[in-house]
Amino acid sequence: MPLQAGPLAILIGSLVFVTGQFYLLYVAPISPLLHAIFFVCFLISIAFLSLPMKAQGRAGGRIPWHDWLLAAAALIPLVYALQDFEALVTRSALPDPTDVWVGLLLIALLLESTRRAAGWVLPGLAFGFIVIATFNHFSPVTLDFLPSLSLRRVVGTLVIAELGVFSEVTHVAIKWIFIFLVFGQCLLLAGGQQMFTELSFKLTGQRKGGPAYVACVSSALFGTLSGSNMANVMTTGQFTIPLMKGAGYRPSTAAAIESVASTGGALTPPVMAAGALILAELTGNTYLRIIEAAIIPAILFYLSVFVYTWGITQRSDIRMVEVPANLRSYPQLLRDFWPVALGLGYLIYRIVTLYPLELAAFEASAMMAVGAVFTNRAQLRRSGEFGRVLMGLINGIRDTGLCCACSGIIVGVILVTGIGVELSNLVTAAGQTSLVIPLLLTMLVTIVLGMGVPGIAAYVIAASVIATSLTTLGISALSAHLFIFYFSLFAGITPPVALTAFAAAGLAKADPFRTAFEAMVIALPTYFVAFFFVYQPELLMEGSGGRILWSSTMAALGVTLIALGTSGFLIVMLGWVARLTLVVAGVSLVHAHWQTDLMGLCLSFLVFGHVWRRRAALAAHRVN
Repeated sequence: MPLQAGPLAILIGSLVFVTGQFYLLYVAPISPLLHAIFFVCFLISIAFLSLPMKAQGRAGGRIPWHDWLLAAAALIPLVYALQDFEALVTRSALPDPTDVWVGLLLIALLLESTRRAAGWVLPGLAFGFIVIATFNHFSPVTLDFLPSLSLRRVVGTLVIAELGVFSEVTHVAIKWIFIFLVFGQCLLLAGGQQMFTELSFKLTGQRKGGPAYVACVSSALFGTLSGSNMANVMTTGQFTIPLMKGAGYRPSTAAAIESVASTGGALTPPVMAAGALILAELTGNTYLRIIEAAIIPAILFYLSVFVYTWGITQRSDIRMVEVPANLRSYPQLLRDFWPVALGLGYLIYRIVTLYPLELAAFEASAMMAVGAVFTNRAQLRRSGEFGRVLMGLINGIRDTGLCCACSGIIVGVILVTGIGVELSNLVTAAGQTSLVIPLLLTMLVTIVLGMGVPGIAAYVIAASVIATSLTTLGISALSAHLFIFYFSLFAGITPPVALTAFAAAGLAKADPFRTAFEAMVIALPTYFVAFFFVYQPELLMEGSGGRILWSSTMAALGVTLIALGTSGFLIVMLGWVARLTLVVAGVSLVHAHWQTDLMGLCLSFLVFGHVWRRRAALAAHRVN
């Protein structure tokens, strides 16, 4: 059956875009600005063809005439730039009227396409920032803390100069997010999801609460490779959430566990996808140093999730789920999914040997794609898997790339208005007496900027504004950036706008806000860890072996106590006083100082003694 005009245009546009990306990245690189214009314009055009104006969808899947018109209009800025690119760049500070009109067209189309891809929050923020930038120029009432900037100046900064739409945030999507989305799709093509599912079942499935543990393990495995918490939820959550609901978990709890586990994937070595690369580039550290620093926090993250899952499993009426009978042995998994093992092994080997990671990811993707032709030939031919992989890649890079480009508007306004300098000065001034206040401000700003924005984009925005002010307070660049990176990802599970939790809630048919609140509670121990590795560089593998061992041991005990307190179970059901005491004890232990450690141990012994007496009393009552 021949394709209709709409799907055919989407397919052709997608093929042109992907082919052009590979060509410009690996064969014939061009000016980064011109590449960014190609990238953004094509994504906007594809968005208008593939996404309806309203959430209800399109009748019969037909593309209305106005979306055809908008898709064509999205290519006008690219054609305009190609006419005389060098002259256009020289006019970035003082664009002519035509430049301004084309720039306004691009901004309007970007805001609308991002709204269709990610909702109204991010484009609404971006539009609000544009209003702020031009407020003093158009309003009869001026604000002293803002400069008077003309629309001409603002559009030139946002669209022509590499400070706005085509800033570092978009270049991150072009160079790193794109190739790791390719890697993730090739991983799925080679059977990575099935392999990780079976591996997770073999490791954790044969116990009470097994589906929740399967969610944690599979999300960690897939997330470290994809680097996208949203892609992780939508991939692993498709099978883990129904399994958890079938075992007896509440829908909101199942969705919360999956969203938190998926968030941790991007924080987990040995790959950490694009996040580790960007951290290395912005902090001046090697990729291996970033991976090394992330090991202990990642272990603490999943330790807290596992302990919370154990506690909530014991509290609830959770049933044993029958493990699939046809699980393969470990040698069979390696034999049947050798392209996955080969691609992952090759990528890790190249990481260790300091090979350019963008090339390593591309080569590993090619290995898995070619290997999939041999291992999954019948399935690929029967189910049209290649088409699904292409559209999965396009949908992923479309939504992420548009969000990054729209986030660039916020970055550009922060830079051109000086808001970033003011915010940085505020953080620096707040840190003159204590580090807690500037860290809290940084956390709040990062979470706000991360509302409706992919984690990596939120990190780049927040790091460009606040990281320098943290380093002036004596915090190491690695600690400051990793702190921001953690909370940029936590924004996806923190109310009021928690997109990762909302996506999981949609799969579970659960209340989104209840899911987001539960997800925040599950991740609470790691919120504290993010604060304390700023105070304790030992948690980032800095210092002597003895200090690293002591700090990590106390932190592990601390997050365990916090997770037991938040889950509400320790041998017996816990009351609110005991739960709060465990949380306080855990926080005291994570902050590794002998006074706080002593206080945490004393409090924990009090709770353990109380629990032991209650257990003995319950046992005596049963006997009588």
